Amino acid sequence: MKRLGIVCGVKAEEASLGVLLDDAGLKVGVSGASSARAEDIARELIEEHGCTSLLSYGVSGAITDALRPGDIALARAIIMGDGTRIETSRVFMPLLLDAAAHAGLVLRHVDMADASDVVSDERGKRALGRRTGAHAVDMESGAVAFVAREKGIPFTALRAISDGVEHSMPHAALGAIGPGGDIRVMTTVLRLSLRPQDLPAMIRLAAGSSRGFKSLGRCARDLVPSLLGVV
Repeated sequence: MKRLGIVCGVKAEEASLGVLLDDAGLKVGVSGASSARAEDIARELIEEHGCTSLLSYGVSGAITDALRPGDIALARAIIMGDGTRIETSRVFMPLLLDAAAHAGLVLRHVDMADASDVVSDERGKRALGRRTGAHAVDMESGAVAFVAREKGIPFTALRAISDGVEHSMPHAALGAIGPGGDIRVMTTVLRLSLRPQDLPAMIRLAAGSSRGFKSLGRCARDLVPSLLGVV
């Protein structure tokens, strides 16, 4: 049986998959925004759950002006921290492009950068974009790429952009993701109460996140089903 393994960073990304979570052709793991945990999950999906392909799925940050919140990015390659370039599997391309065309969605085919920690400010994002030539960054795709290459199975990354390159992560939002991928709401509220100057940045972050998750929902409804039972 062909089974797609999906690695997400947070539970909200997993939840966006909706009814697909009940499909026997799909298995999901949530890393809690930890690259090391994402690598472990990718291996578990293959070795324990029999997944025959891997997908890094969720929201990402833009690291150039080429992407805006709400854009949907399909990885051409993952640029690892040491500069290694891992090409994604071309077998996914016609399936996703055909599904996108039928749904009226535009896929931005770009390189994505791997990060082991949060890239929180505009200066750091732009520096990463210049160094890697990538346009988006997340903390799971590198782990998925590494394990898929090691195991010799197809993989790709499908990500919705939630924050523009000019949007810095407010201090109040740092550390908001728990190890299980849940959002620590009370921790964030407490930090915001101690740093009210972060409120405008938090509002921008929430607005971008809303656009990103709206697009991620379209991915779950219109794109991910095209991969089930095929690869």
